[in-house]
Amino acid sequence: MARERIRTYVDGLDDIMRGGIPQGHVVLISGLPGTMKSSLSYSILHHNAVHEGRPAVYVSLEQAKASLEGQMEGMGFGGGHEDARVNVADLAALRKQLGRSRGIVWRDFLTRAVETRRRIQPFELLVLDSLEALEVLGGFQEPRADLFELFEWLRDLDATSLVLTEAPPESVLMPGEADQRNDAGYLADGIVHLKMHQVSDVSIQRRLRVVKMRETAHETHYVALVLEHGKFSVAPALSV
Repeated sequence: MARERIRTYVDGLDDIMRGGIPQGHVVLISGLPGTMKSSLSYSILHHNAVHEGRPAVYVSLEQAKASLEGQMEGMGFGGGHEDARVNVADLAALRKQLGRSRGIVWRDFLTRAVETRRRIQPFELLVLDSLEALEVLGGFQEPRADLFELFEWLRDLDATSLVLTEAPPESVLMPGEADQRNDAGYLADGIVHLKMHQVSDVSIQRRLRVVKMRETAHETHYVALVLEHGKFSVAPALSV
């Protein structure tokens, strides 16, 4: 039986993924700083709250809640009553208070905080921002085993999860390539890669590619990622 699809509400992207992200998947949103990983992920939560009434949690380990919400409202996401369904879990503030505590403390704290929130206010979508911050705070000693446990825990939440991560060298995102830092890519159900592409001496284009999406015969080429008036869309990439 086919899974329900979670729409991204990015014009053109859901067509590329044959209707959206399969419900329950753990998907990496991968890219270097400035590629709009946070904005794209928050946009997906926001538009699902507005159009579908889906409750969601954005877990921030790096940016304070007020800063994140102000940034997203400035981008055109949020500010309406529907966004009460998008709850920002501000673990960044606690991070500043505790500093780099022992890894087991942070991993246990994250799981307890999220599971407590789920019992109080069930959610269908989760963003974890970011994997690198959790690796540092969690003191991963055996990265592949620790990542496996993390991804299995996310799947057991019975939610669709977006995990933000910095991009490894682009070559490891191609089939057949391997790298130690790409363990998360093998464990994830999907990978959406964002990048900045120079198209002229003065022009840069944001691009997106669905690298991997299990249970989906998706397209694999790069498309341009455009944000206008609080709405993302994709379009054919300039062939430069």
